Amino acid sequence: MSPNARLLVLAIGALMLFGGTVLTVLTGGGGIGLMITGALIFASVGLERRYGRPGTPPRVEHTDWELTKEKFVDHETGQLLEVWMDPLTGERRYEPAGRDLKLPRP
Repeated sequence: MSPNARLLVLAIGALMLFGGTVLTVLTGGGGIGLMITGALIFASVGLERRYGRPGTPPRVEHTDWELTKEKFVDHETGQLLEVWMDPLTGERRYEPAGRDLKLPRP
């Protein structure tokens, strides 16, 4: 979440928490829903940095690429391509047929 979006969400949560508190004091319990929602918004923004999606995916060490039995003709180039797969991540690469490759990271 961008810093501006985080600030906006915190402001909305603060307004809900404050409004719920005022309603609860004035009406004897009528703003508890707003207070709970505001508190949940605060907690979610606070925990988002720790448990939210990281900005970049974690680096996974690649294993040797394995040649699958799949082959097809590329319609644009007319070239026969083979499908190579990394068994660790499931990533697939399409390379010209007949090359014995240990493919490097792209």
